[in-house]
Amino acid sequence: MDQGVAAVALVMGSAVLALAALTATGERRRGHGLGVALVAGIFFPITWVAWYVRDERPYRRVRRA
Repeated sequence: MDQGVAAVALVMGSAVLALAALTATGERRRGHGLGVALVAGIFFPITWVAWYVRDERPYRRVRRA
């Protein structure tokens, strides 16, 4: 039983680290420095929301032709 819990914790921890690393890499590709990229990786859910709002502009009004 303890090995199963440890295995699940290891998989979940690896997934979180992978998401943080991918987010940090994406922030570097967007032109930010290493420090900003590391902070973005740590707070990756918030970073994803900021990217969405910046890129998609969900609250922008659409002008009808």
